[in-house]
Parts: sequence; C-alpha cells; structure tokens
Amino acid sequence: MLYALCKQYLIDKLKEAGIKTRPYTTRKALEKCMESHVGAVIFERETNVRNGSKKRFTDQQGAQHKRRKVLDRDITFSVIIGEYSDDAAETIFERFLSLLDAGLYVDGNFVSIDFEGSEWVDEEDSILKAKVAVQTVITFHGGLYRDTDFAPLRHIEVREIEKNTRKEPANG
Repeated sequence: MLYALCKQYLIDKLKEAGIKTRPYTTRKALEKCMESHVGAVIFERETNVRNGSKKRFTDQQGAQHKRRKVLDRDITFSVIIGEYSDDAAETIFERFLSLLDAGLYVDGNFVSIDFEGSEWVDEEDSILKAKVAVQTVITFHGGLYRDTDFAPLRHIEVREIEKNTRKEPANG
C-alpha cells in the first residue's frame, strides 16, 4: 500500500506542476516515448531494515495502545521531466519541487519525503525526444507497524483510605 500511495502522490504532483500527458511509470515505455513534453515516475529501489522501536498513543476513544515499528521502509523513485526548452523544463521542475510536502500520512503514520539531487541532460545525452530533461531522486521514509494493546490489569484491589483531617487541641 505504501508503494502505490507514494507513486500516485508523485504522479499527482507532476500533473499539478504542469505535465499535461499521463506520466510514464516504466523505463521501457519511457524509452519508446516519442513526445518532447514528458513526465515520468520510475521506481528505483526499496530498502527494508528491521526496527523495534515502540511508541505509546491514545486512540479517539481514550484507550492507550503501543505501536511497534517492525520495519523501516525507504522507497525511492526517479522523477523525470522532459520539455521543449530549458526554461519550460525548469519552470515545471521548480513548480514540482515547490509542491512536494515534507511528508504524508499513510494509515496514521507519517512518511517523510526527501530528495537527493537532480541531473540535467540535453537531447544529445538523453534517450528521450525532449530537448532537455531533468531527473531527480525522491525517497519516502516509511515503515511497517504493528499495534498492540496493554495487558489488562488483574488481581488488583483498590482501597480508599480515609485520612483524619480533624485538628487536635494544643497542650499548653
């Protein structure tokens, strides 16, 4: 679910930035593309690392729970923007970067978004038909979580102790 949501998030941001055609999602389709105005969101890699961190939280009904992060999941995509001119590519690229949020929530968990840098390529160095293209690498830092409840308290007896609040007269 994290992969699909992250990919769709990037596709939506590309469209919002000014890509008019449907962004490509595979390298094979992108290589066959004959368009000069092009956008793409290509999956690069996913890394998974075990994690055992725990957090306590209270749900909307006031019950306390424990959330354990089982895995760190980092999902990386390349976003490619190709255009007719340097100015057009840079305009869309800057708009795209400005639209990226610091992160998004997936199933109540915050997934942060980082980008590593960008590479500009002109038509002689590119497989695209675009005059200029920019590629940036974007990573979503999420996780796989497991929620557990606290064990119920058993064999607990609550007693009320009455405190003597009456003042004794002073001897004197």
